[in-house]
Amino acid sequence: MTPVLANEADLYFERGGPIQRLGERLATSKGLGHSLRLRILGFLALTWFPLLIFALLEGRALGASPQESFLLDFGTYARFFIAVPLLLVAELFVGPRLRSAGIQFVQGGFIEPEDYPAFDRAIARVARWRESAWAELVIVGIALIGAWGFTAETVYGEGLATWRSTMRTTNTGVALSITGIWYRLIALPILQFFWYRWLWRLFVWASFLWTVSRLNLNLVASHADQAGGLGFLGVAHSCFGIFAFGLTSVLSAEAAFLMVFHGADIQTFQVQYIAILIVVEFIFLGPLLIFIPILMRTRLAWLHDYALLVTRYNRAFEAKWIKGEPFPDDSLLGSPDIQSLADLGNSFAFVRGMKPVPFSRMVVIQLAVVTSLPCLPLILLVMPVSKILELLTKAVF
Repeated sequence: MTPVLANEADLYFERGGPIQRLGERLATSKGLGHSLRLRILGFLALTWFPLLIFALLEGRALGASPQESFLLDFGTYARFFIAVPLLLVAELFVGPRLRSAGIQFVQGGFIEPEDYPAFDRAIARVARWRESAWAELVIVGIALIGAWGFTAETVYGEGLATWRSTMRTTNTGVALSITGIWYRLIALPILQFFWYRWLWRLFVWASFLWTVSRLNLNLVASHADQAGGLGFLGVAHSCFGIFAFGLTSVLSAEAAFLMVFHGADIQTFQVQYIAILIVVEFIFLGPLLIFIPILMRTRLAWLHDYALLVTRYNRAFEAKWIKGEPFPDDSLLGSPDIQSLADLGNSFAFVRGMKPVPFSRMVVIQLAVVTSLPCLPLILLVMPVSKILELLTKAVF
Protein backbone atom coordinates (compact mmCIF):
# COMPACT_ATOMS: atom_id res chain seq x y z
CA MET A 1 0.00 0.00 0.00
CA THR A 2 1.39 3.39 -1.04
CA PRO A 3 1.79 5.77 1.92
CA VAL A 4 -0.29 8.94 1.87
CA LEU A 5 1.58 12.15 2.73
CA ALA A 6 -0.10 15.04 4.48
CA ASN A 7 0.84 17.64 1.83
CA GLU A 8 1.80 15.63 -1.24
CA ALA A 9 -0.22 18.00 -3.45
CA ASP A 10 2.19 20.84 -2.57
CA LEU A 11 5.19 19.09 -4.09
CA TYR A 12 5.60 20.77 -7.46
CA PHE A 13 8.17 23.14 -8.94
CA GLU A 14 6.90 24.27 -12.34
CA ARG A 15 4.46 27.00 -11.28
CA GLY A 16 3.64 29.29 -8.40
CA GLY A 17 4.70 32.70 -7.23
CA PRO A 18 2.83 36.02 -7.04
CA ILE A 19 3.63 37.09 -10.61
CA GLN A 20 2.38 33.86 -12.17
CA ARG A 21 -0.79 33.95 -10.07
CA LEU A 22 -1.36 37.57 -11.12
CA GLY A 23 -0.93 36.62 -14.77
CA GLU A 24 -3.39 33.77 -14.45
CA ARG A 25 -5.99 36.02 -12.81
CA LEU A 26 -5.59 38.64 -15.54
CA ALA A 27 -5.94 35.99 -18.23
CA THR A 28 -9.08 34.64 -16.56
CA SER A 29 -10.63 38.10 -16.20
CA LYS A 30 -10.05 38.75 -19.92
CA GLY A 31 -11.57 35.42 -20.87
CA LEU A 32 -8.23 34.07 -22.06
CA GLY A 33 -6.97 30.58 -21.42
CA HIS A 34 -3.68 29.43 -19.94
CA SER A 35 -2.47 27.45 -22.94
CA LEU A 36 1.20 27.33 -23.80
CA ARG A 37 0.58 28.94 -27.19
CA LEU A 38 -1.17 31.95 -25.66
CA ARG A 39 1.57 32.42 -23.09
CA ILE A 40 4.27 32.39 -25.77
CA LEU A 41 2.30 34.82 -27.94
CA GLY A 42 1.74 37.04 -24.92
CA PHE A 43 5.47 37.08 -24.20
CA LEU A 44 6.31 37.98 -27.80
CA ALA A 45 3.59 40.66 -27.82
CA LEU A 46 5.32 42.37 -24.90
CA THR A 47 8.88 41.94 -26.10
CA TRP A 48 9.86 41.16 -29.68
CA PHE A 49 6.98 42.68 -31.64
CA PRO A 50 7.21 46.12 -29.96
CA LEU A 51 10.95 46.05 -30.58
CA LEU A 52 10.29 45.35 -34.26
CA ILE A 53 7.81 48.23 -34.52
CA PHE A 54 10.09 50.71 -32.74
CA ALA A 55 13.10 49.57 -34.79
CA LEU A 56 11.15 50.16 -38.01
CA LEU A 57 10.06 53.62 -36.86
CA GLU A 58 13.59 54.61 -35.87
CA GLY A 59 15.28 53.10 -38.91
CA ARG A 60 17.11 50.52 -36.81
CA ALA A 61 15.48 47.44 -38.35
CA LEU A 62 18.21 47.48 -40.99
CA GLY A 63 20.77 50.00 -39.83
CA ALA A 64 24.05 51.23 -41.20
CA SER A 65 25.88 48.15 -39.91
CA PRO A 66 24.93 44.63 -38.79
CA GLN A 67 25.33 45.65 -35.15
CA GLU A 68 22.82 48.45 -35.65
CA SER A 69 20.31 46.21 -37.45
CA PHE A 70 17.59 44.65 -35.33
CA LEU A 71 16.58 42.16 -38.03
CA LEU A 72 20.15 40.91 -38.49
CA ASP A 73 20.70 40.13 -34.81
CA PHE A 74 20.67 36.32 -34.73
CA GLY A 75 20.95 36.29 -30.95
CA THR A 76 17.68 38.18 -30.58
CA TYR A 77 15.80 35.52 -32.55
CA ALA A 78 17.34 32.80 -30.39
CA ARG A 79 16.50 34.59 -27.14
CA PHE A 80 12.89 35.43 -27.89
CA PHE A 81 11.83 32.61 -30.23
CA ILE A 82 13.80 29.66 -28.81
CA ALA A 83 15.13 30.21 -25.29
CA VAL A 84 12.12 31.70 -23.51
CA PRO A 85 9.52 29.50 -25.26
CA LEU A 86 11.59 26.52 -24.12
CA LEU A 87 11.45 27.85 -20.56
CA LEU A 88 7.67 27.92 -20.83
CA VAL A 89 7.59 24.44 -22.35
CA ALA A 90 9.71 23.27 -19.42
CA GLU A 91 6.81 24.00 -17.08
CA LEU A 92 4.88 21.22 -18.82
CA PHE A 93 7.86 18.89 -19.19
CA VAL A 94 10.40 19.40 -16.41
CA GLY A 95 8.09 20.22 -13.51
CA PRO A 96 6.09 16.96 -13.59
CA ARG A 97 9.32 14.94 -13.85
CA LEU A 98 10.69 16.57 -10.71
CA ARG A 99 7.44 16.04 -8.83
CA SER A 100 7.36 12.37 -9.86
CA ALA A 101 10.95 11.93 -8.70
CA GLY A 102 10.16 13.56 -5.37
CA ILE A 103 7.15 11.32 -4.75
CA GLN A 104 9.14 8.23 -5.75
CA PHE A 105 11.21 8.58 -2.58
CA VAL A 106 8.08 7.49 -0.71
CA GLN A 107 6.54 5.19 -3.31
CA GLY A 108 9.82 3.30 -3.65
CA GLY A 109 10.07 2.73 0.08
CA PHE A 110 13.24 4.80 0.46
CA ILE A 111 11.72 6.92 3.25
CA GLU A 112 11.24 5.13 6.55
CA PRO A 113 7.79 5.60 8.19
CA GLU A 114 9.32 7.47 11.12
CA ASP A 115 10.74 10.01 8.64
CA TYR A 116 7.38 10.83 7.00
CA PRO A 117 6.90 13.95 9.18
CA ALA A 118 10.35 15.23 8.19
CA PHE A 119 9.55 14.55 4.53
CA ASP A 120 6.28 16.46 4.91
CA ARG A 121 8.18 19.38 6.41
CA ALA A 122 10.55 19.35 3.43
CA ILE A 123 7.55 19.59 1.09
CA ALA A 124 6.12 22.44 3.18
CA ARG A 125 9.39 24.36 2.83
CA VAL A 126 9.28 23.81 -0.94
CA ALA A 127 5.80 25.37 -1.01
CA ARG A 128 6.89 28.37 1.10
CA TRP A 129 9.95 29.10 -0.99
CA ARG A 130 8.13 28.53 -4.26
CA GLU A 131 5.37 30.99 -3.33
CA SER A 132 7.69 33.52 -1.69
CA ALA A 133 6.94 37.11 -2.70
CA TRP A 134 10.37 38.18 -1.42
CA ALA A 135 12.10 35.68 -3.69
CA GLU A 136 10.31 36.97 -6.78
CA LEU A 137 10.97 40.56 -5.73
CA VAL A 138 14.69 39.79 -5.59
CA ILE A 139 14.49 38.03 -8.97
CA VAL A 140 12.79 41.07 -10.51
CA GLY A 141 15.44 43.34 -9.01
CA ILE A 142 18.28 41.21 -10.36
CA ALA A 143 16.63 41.12 -13.79
CA LEU A 144 16.27 44.91 -13.88
CA ILE A 145 19.81 45.51 -12.66
CA GLY A 146 21.17 42.98 -15.13
CA ALA A 147 19.24 44.52 -18.02
CA TRP A 148 20.71 47.96 -17.32
CA GLY A 149 24.10 47.16 -15.87
CA PHE A 150 25.34 43.97 -17.52
CA THR A 151 24.85 44.29 -21.25
CA ALA A 152 27.22 44.30 -24.21
CA GLU A 153 27.05 48.10 -24.27
CA THR A 154 28.09 48.50 -20.63
CA VAL A 155 30.53 45.59 -20.40
CA TYR A 156 32.31 46.08 -23.73
CA GLY A 157 31.69 49.81 -24.14
CA GLU A 158 29.92 49.53 -27.49
CA GLY A 159 28.05 52.79 -26.86
CA LEU A 160 25.87 53.78 -29.83
CA ALA A 161 27.18 50.98 -32.01
CA THR A 162 24.21 48.60 -31.56
CA TRP A 163 20.45 48.78 -31.98
CA ARG A 164 20.11 47.90 -28.28
CA SER A 165 21.70 51.15 -27.07
CA THR A 166 19.37 53.63 -25.36
CA MET A 167 20.79 56.51 -27.40
CA ARG A 168 20.91 56.83 -31.18
CA THR A 169 22.51 59.18 -33.62
CA THR A 170 20.29 61.42 -35.74
CA ASN A 171 20.83 64.15 -38.31
CA THR A 172 20.70 66.71 -35.53
CA GLY A 173 22.82 64.87 -33.00
CA VAL A 174 22.03 62.26 -30.37
CA ALA A 175 18.53 61.30 -29.19
CA LEU A 176 16.86 58.74 -26.99
CA SER A 177 16.08 55.42 -28.64
CA ILE A 178 12.65 53.99 -27.87
CA THR A 179 13.88 50.65 -29.19
CA GLY A 180 16.80 50.55 -26.78
CA ILE A 181 14.73 51.79 -23.84
CA TRP A 182 12.02 49.20 -24.45
CA TYR A 183 14.67 46.51 -24.74
CA ARG A 184 16.37 47.53 -21.49
CA LEU A 185 13.24 48.37 -19.48
CA ILE A 186 10.73 45.75 -20.69
CA ALA A 187 11.97 43.05 -23.05
CA LEU A 188 15.30 42.08 -21.49
CA PRO A 189 14.08 42.16 -17.85
CA ILE A 190 11.15 39.89 -18.76
CA LEU A 191 13.50 37.52 -20.56
CA GLN A 192 15.94 37.44 -17.67
CA PHE A 193 13.10 37.04 -15.16
CA PHE A 194 12.09 33.76 -16.82
CA TRP A 195 15.67 32.50 -16.65
CA TYR A 196 16.24 33.54 -13.03
CA ARG A 197 12.88 32.17 -11.91
CA TRP A 198 13.79 28.76 -13.24
CA LEU A 199 17.19 28.98 -11.53
CA TRP A 200 15.34 29.71 -8.29
CA ARG A 201 13.07 26.72 -8.84
CA LEU A 202 16.09 24.50 -9.43
CA PHE A 203 17.63 25.85 -6.23
CA VAL A 204 14.43 24.97 -4.34
CA TRP A 205 14.59 21.46 -5.83
CA ALA A 206 18.25 21.12 -4.83
CA SER A 207 17.38 22.23 -1.30
CA PHE A 208 14.65 19.60 -1.17
CA LEU A 209 17.14 16.93 -2.27
CA TRP A 210 19.62 18.07 0.37
CA THR A 211 16.99 17.69 3.09
CA VAL A 212 15.97 14.24 1.84
CA SER A 213 19.60 13.12 1.67
CA ARG A 214 19.90 13.81 5.41
CA LEU A 215 17.10 11.35 6.23
CA ASN A 216 17.70 7.69 7.05
CA LEU A 217 17.12 6.51 3.49
CA ASN A 218 16.43 2.83 2.96
CA LEU A 219 18.62 2.22 -0.08
CA VAL A 220 19.12 -1.10 -1.87
CA ALA A 221 22.74 -1.62 -2.89
CA SER A 222 21.88 -4.62 -5.08
CA HIS A 223 19.40 -2.57 -7.13
CA ALA A 224 19.76 -3.03 -10.87
CA ASP A 225 20.30 0.70 -11.45
CA GLN A 226 23.59 0.41 -9.49
CA ALA A 227 22.65 3.58 -7.61
CA GLY A 228 20.96 2.09 -4.57
CA GLY A 229 17.59 2.56 -6.26
CA LEU A 230 18.10 6.32 -6.73
CA GLY A 231 18.75 6.04 -10.45
CA PHE A 232 15.38 7.70 -11.06
CA LEU A 233 16.98 10.99 -10.00
CA GLY A 234 19.47 10.86 -12.86
CA VAL A 235 16.64 10.08 -15.29
CA ALA A 236 14.68 13.06 -13.96
CA HIS A 237 17.68 15.39 -14.30
CA SER A 238 18.20 14.39 -17.92
CA CYS A 239 15.20 16.58 -18.75
CA PHE A 240 17.27 19.63 -17.78
CA GLY A 241 18.76 19.38 -21.24
CA ILE A 242 15.94 21.65 -22.41
CA PHE A 243 17.55 24.53 -20.49
CA ALA A 244 21.01 23.71 -21.83
CA PHE A 245 19.62 23.64 -25.37
CA GLY A 246 18.08 27.08 -24.93
CA LEU A 247 21.29 28.51 -23.49
CA THR A 248 23.58 27.20 -26.22
CA SER A 249 21.06 28.25 -28.87
CA VAL A 250 21.66 31.85 -27.85
CA LEU A 251 25.43 31.40 -27.68
CA SER A 252 25.50 29.68 -31.08
CA ALA A 253 23.41 32.46 -32.60
CA GLU A 254 25.86 35.05 -31.28
CA ALA A 255 28.75 33.00 -32.66
CA ALA A 256 27.00 32.75 -36.04
CA PHE A 257 26.63 36.54 -36.11
CA LEU A 258 30.36 37.00 -35.54
CA MET A 259 31.21 34.37 -38.17
CA VAL A 260 28.88 35.79 -40.84
CA PHE A 261 29.47 39.52 -40.38
CA HIS A 262 32.95 39.66 -38.84
CA GLY A 263 34.63 36.61 -40.34
CA ALA A 264 35.33 34.96 -36.99
CA ASP A 265 36.87 31.49 -37.09
CA ILE A 266 34.72 28.70 -35.66
CA GLN A 267 37.73 27.39 -33.74
CA THR A 268 37.83 30.57 -31.68
CA PHE A 269 34.69 29.38 -29.88
CA GLN A 270 36.07 25.96 -28.98
CA VAL A 271 37.18 26.89 -25.46
CA GLN A 272 33.90 28.68 -24.73
CA TYR A 273 31.83 25.67 -25.75
CA ILE A 274 33.92 23.29 -23.67
CA ALA A 275 33.48 25.63 -20.71
CA ILE A 276 29.72 25.72 -21.29
CA LEU A 277 29.57 21.92 -21.37
CA ILE A 278 31.39 21.71 -18.05
CA VAL A 279 29.19 24.38 -16.45
CA VAL A 280 25.98 22.74 -17.71
CA GLU A 281 26.98 19.32 -16.38
CA PHE A 282 27.90 20.83 -13.02
CA ILE A 283 24.74 22.93 -12.64
CA PHE A 284 22.27 20.23 -13.64
CA LEU A 285 23.96 17.14 -12.19
CA GLY A 286 25.83 18.80 -9.33
CA PRO A 287 22.85 18.74 -6.93
CA LEU A 288 22.81 14.94 -7.12
CA LEU A 289 26.34 14.79 -5.70
CA ILE A 290 24.90 15.42 -2.24
CA PHE A 291 23.89 11.75 -2.20
CA ILE A 292 27.50 10.56 -2.46
CA PRO A 293 27.99 10.08 1.32
CA ILE A 294 24.90 7.94 1.85
CA LEU A 295 25.53 5.95 -1.33
CA MET A 296 29.08 5.20 -0.22
CA ARG A 297 27.95 4.23 3.28
CA THR A 298 25.27 1.95 1.85
CA ARG A 299 27.72 0.28 -0.51
CA LEU A 300 30.26 -0.40 2.24
CA ALA A 301 27.61 -1.75 4.63
CA TRP A 302 26.11 -4.06 2.02
CA LEU A 303 29.54 -5.22 0.86
CA HIS A 304 30.30 -6.24 4.44
CA ASP A 305 26.99 -8.08 4.88
CA TYR A 306 27.10 -9.75 1.46
CA ALA A 307 30.71 -10.81 1.95
CA LEU A 308 29.73 -12.60 5.17
CA LEU A 309 26.72 -14.20 3.48
CA VAL A 310 28.72 -15.43 0.49
CA THR A 311 31.41 -16.83 2.79
CA ARG A 312 28.86 -18.73 4.90
CA TYR A 313 27.09 -20.06 1.82
CA ASN A 314 30.28 -21.23 0.11
CA ARG A 315 31.55 -22.97 3.24
CA ALA A 316 28.23 -24.74 3.75
CA PHE A 317 28.14 -25.80 0.09
CA GLU A 318 31.71 -27.15 0.19
CA ALA A 319 31.14 -29.03 3.46
CA LYS A 320 27.96 -30.69 2.23
CA TRP A 321 28.67 -31.39 -1.45
CA ILE A 322 32.47 -31.48 -1.76
CA LYS A 323 33.68 -32.94 1.54
CA GLY A 324 30.48 -34.71 2.52
CA GLU A 325 30.80 -33.41 6.05
CA PRO A 326 28.01 -32.06 8.27
CA PHE A 327 27.97 -28.30 8.61
CA PRO A 328 26.58 -26.53 11.67
CA ASP A 329 24.77 -23.95 9.51
CA ASP A 330 23.34 -26.41 6.99
CA SER A 331 19.98 -24.62 7.10
CA LEU A 332 21.46 -21.92 4.89
CA LEU A 333 21.50 -24.26 1.90
CA GLY A 334 17.91 -25.25 2.34
CA SER A 335 16.52 -21.76 2.72
CA PRO A 336 14.09 -20.83 -0.10
CA ASP A 337 15.32 -17.24 0.16
CA ILE A 338 18.88 -18.31 -0.65
CA GLN A 339 17.82 -20.70 -3.38
CA SER A 340 15.76 -17.93 -4.98
CA LEU A 341 19.03 -16.13 -5.68
CA ALA A 342 19.93 -17.84 -8.92
CA ASP A 343 23.42 -16.52 -8.64
CA LEU A 344 24.59 -15.10 -5.33
CA GLY A 345 27.82 -14.06 -7.01
CA ASN A 346 25.93 -11.84 -9.45
CA SER A 347 24.13 -10.15 -6.56
CA PHE A 348 27.46 -9.51 -4.87
CA ALA A 349 28.78 -8.10 -8.14
CA PHE A 350 25.83 -5.67 -8.27
CA VAL A 351 26.67 -4.45 -4.78
CA ARG A 352 30.34 -4.12 -5.63
CA GLY A 353 29.49 -2.23 -8.83
CA MET A 354 27.26 0.27 -7.08
CA LYS A 355 28.10 3.82 -8.23
CA PRO A 356 28.81 6.68 -5.82
CA VAL A 357 26.44 8.97 -7.77
CA PRO A 358 22.74 8.50 -8.62
CA PHE A 359 23.15 8.96 -12.36
CA SER A 360 24.67 6.93 -15.14
CA ARG A 361 27.27 7.77 -17.74
CA MET A 362 24.47 7.77 -20.32
CA VAL A 363 22.77 10.70 -18.56
CA VAL A 364 26.03 12.67 -18.73
CA ILE A 365 26.34 11.88 -22.45
CA GLN A 366 22.71 12.75 -23.18
CA LEU A 367 23.07 16.11 -21.48
CA ALA A 368 26.28 16.82 -23.39
CA VAL A 369 24.68 15.88 -26.73
CA VAL A 370 21.60 18.05 -26.17
CA THR A 371 23.85 20.94 -25.12
CA SER A 372 25.93 20.55 -28.29
CA LEU A 373 23.06 20.28 -30.79
CA PRO A 374 22.65 24.06 -31.34
CA CYS A 375 26.32 24.21 -32.32
CA LEU A 376 25.82 21.97 -35.36
CA PRO A 377 24.40 24.71 -37.65
CA LEU A 378 27.69 26.57 -37.24
CA ILE A 379 29.34 23.78 -39.23
CA LEU A 380 27.15 24.71 -42.22
CA LEU A 381 28.74 28.15 -42.19
CA VAL A 382 32.23 26.75 -42.77
CA MET A 383 31.50 23.54 -44.67
CA PRO A 384 29.14 22.98 -47.65
CA VAL A 385 26.24 20.57 -47.18
CA SER A 386 27.59 18.35 -49.97
CA LYS A 387 30.90 17.99 -48.12
CA ILE A 388 29.11 17.09 -44.89
CA LEU A 389 27.00 14.45 -46.68
CA GLU A 390 30.14 13.06 -48.30
CA LEU A 391 31.87 12.70 -44.92
CA LEU A 392 28.78 11.07 -43.40
CA THR A 393 28.53 8.64 -46.31
CA LYS A 394 32.16 7.62 -45.92
CA ALA A 395 31.71 7.20 -42.17
CA VAL A 396 28.66 4.96 -42.57
CA PHE A 397 29.61 2.96 -45.64
